[in-house]
Amino acid sequence: MRDIRVALWGFGAMGSGIGKMIASKEGLVISGVCDSWDRLIGQEVYTYLGLERADREPVIITGDVSEVVRNDLCDIVILATDSFVAAQFEKIMFCLEQGVHVISTAEEMAWPWAQNEELADKIDAVAKQRQVAVLGTGINPGFVLDYLILAVSGTCDHVNSIDASRVNDLAPFGKAVMLEQGVGISVQEFERRIAEDSLAGHVGFPESMEMIAAGMGVELVGIEQTREPIVTNVDRKSAYGEAKSGHLAGIRQQSYGRTADGEVFIHLDHPQQICPEDEGVNTGDYVTIHADGYDMNLSIVPETPGGIGTIAMVVNMIPHVLSAKPGLRTMLDLPVPRAILGNYAEQVERDKKKWFSQGDLAVIEIVVFPVGKRAPQVPEDTKNTPLIAFTKGWLIDQKAKVGDTVTVRTMTDRTVQGTLTNRGLAPVHTYGGFVPELLEIHKQVRSVLFGGDA
Repeated sequence: MRDIRVALWGFGAMGSGIGKMIASKEGLVISGVCDSWDRLIGQEVYTYLGLERADREPVIITGDVSEVVRNDLCDIVILATDSFVAAQFEKIMFCLEQGVHVISTAEEMAWPWAQNEELADKIDAVAKQRQVAVLGTGINPGFVLDYLILAVSGTCDHVNSIDASRVNDLAPFGKAVMLEQGVGISVQEFERRIAEDSLAGHVGFPESMEMIAAGMGVELVGIEQTREPIVTNVDRKSAYGEAKSGHLAGIRQQSYGRTADGEVFIHLDHPQQICPEDEGVNTGDYVTIHADGYDMNLSIVPETPGGIGTIAMVVNMIPHVLSAKPGLRTMLDLPVPRAILGNYAEQVERDKKKWFSQGDLAVIEIVVFPVGKRAPQVPEDTKNTPLIAFTKGWLIDQKAKVGDTVTVRTMTDRTVQGTLTNRGLAPVHTYGGFVPELLEIHKQVRSVLFGGDA
């Protein structure tokens, strides 16, 4: 069983953190990294991260995404570049055209239909054509103020309304988040930018609201948002942001989702700031579900860590995305997120048989020609792919695990050695996924042969 090859597009605070976690895990390998910052391009990834490369292949950061995002080079791309669907749309489409799965850290990608329905539908259509899956996730949206709320609501017979808040520290996040939150600007600048609608604040409330509503079967007729400045009384400084006394350390943002009767069904409160402890502010995540006759209360103190939380959510969802149905997916579509302490590659086929005993009928994989031994006249992508044969037989070994080298006895009484797989015993033949370009070729051929499409 080979490692899952992960390409990273964007290597800032989150991207590099994701890379470091991948490097620490069994069953995952960094296959390539792309970033636009010229100070990163040309650097070796493990050296940049301060990690021992050991026997791993060196990975050089490139500015050309075509060098790292191809389905013969990677299985999945982690896209950690922007917060908005529109900003990531072309990047996502590029990945899909290469036939590669995608996990995006963009907040709006957690439920992209909330504000970008047309783009979301296009992503969904192409992902299905290319037979790959796309997921947007992170700590919030993606978990604390949506998925976690839905999980708690699963113990309730009925829900009257929801109140939830996340008081968190922005310090682990990069420059893009600092700009979105107005860290360091004056109150006057805050008011001016709010008036002209050029200050993003927290990105993702409509997405979290719509995810909760869709998951509970509730229709929201309106979503309102408010923003208030969090002004610091002391100088604060983080790795990527700084706020002098009297300036913004962040923004308190609230959102209200109303049903047709005009009542607030969901209220989310999210005061975000750098270094809140500098003024004695305690962080935490709080959920209250108002049920019939009682309240369900959940608190996590201090907060679920924002930086490592986002990194871990992305990395831990990799096997689930690889196993998902093709298309644009959300956290509602996939198995429960969880820490994976074993081999990530094994999680992709968790529902398949892993152990075989002597006498079991199994399929083994044999490498006929490894990479570098293919015929010289074959195309480049074929040269980079080993020629593999599959053989069915009865296991001779006493016991073996998928991925072990074993010996089987075939129907013709041959003994053959190869790698044990958990492939189905029935042969499966396919010409691959749907290729949209072939439709255009079909039209061209009909036009040449018959003078038209009919």
